[in-house]
Formats: sequence, structure tokens, C-alpha cells
Amino acid sequence: MNTFHIISLLCTLILFGFNNITNSEIKPFEKNPIKKVQKIAVISDEVALDRLKNNCYACHNPNSKSHDDILAPPLAGIKQKYKKQYPKEKVFIEKMSDYIAMPTEENALMKGPVKRFGVMPKTALSKTEIQELVKYIYNNEIEAPVWFQEHFEEKHGKK
Repeated sequence: MNTFHIISLLCTLILFGFNNITNSEIKPFEKNPIKKVQKIAVISDEVALDRLKNNCYACHNPNSKSHDDILAPPLAGIKQKYKKQYPKEKVFIEKMSDYIAMPTEENALMKGPVKRFGVMPKTALSKTEIQELVKYIYNNEIEAPVWFQEHFEEKHGKK
């Protein structure tokens, strides 16, 4: 086979092989595991609090006695930071869920806490459970340690 035949064969394969693929089927590489936020179920307070207690509060304990006594930032503070950066619910859920599903230093919104505490460990929750919990966090008041508001105002000024 000469060069002309090879080039013709390649062009034919390219034209006919990719002819049926639409733009919606061509997807760029996705760095984060949760890019699309589908319809997310609303979970009850009971389910949400159970998930928080069993998966989050070991490190993000709302009952910690002081800022020096914590293993990770309080969820109330994390919520404030994410809501300020991503006020729309869908984007908030997408961004926070991405970090929880695949916590990395590059993926972190809160660089200070990552520097102080390190990157959080990967959770055992499924992507769906993460998104449901993050939706709950977005839409509900999250318990904060008694010292949190004073600490927040000291570091960031009054609301």
C-alpha cells in the first residue's frame, strides 16, 4: 500500500467512523468526579443528622470547646465560605460535593484550613449521599460551636 492509499483509508475511517457522534457525546476530560448535579432527593433532618454524626462530626465537631480544640473547621464556617463563593444552590452543591468526593489540596476552596489541618480523608459516602447531604447543608441551619461567631468576626470582621 502506498502513502496515498493509507491517507485515503484514514480519511475514510475518520469521516465515517465519527460521522454519527454528536457534540453532546464528546465530553472533555473531567478532573472532578461530581460535575453534573442531577435531581437530588431532599433528605429528612433525621437522615441528615445521622450522616453528619457518622461521617463528619468526628472532625467537624460542633461541640468543640475552642478553636484550639478542633481537628477541622466547623461545618458552619465551611458553609459560610462556600455560600459566599458559590451563592447559587446548584453550583454550591457541585463544588462542595466535588471536594468531599475527591479531597485534594488543589481542589480545596479553604486553603488556610488545609494548610493547618491537611486535606480531609476521603469519605465512604456515595456520590448521591454526598450531594443529598450538601443540599441539606445549603438549605438548613448547621450547628456551630459556641466560640465560632466570635472567632469568625475576629478573623473576618463583623457580618
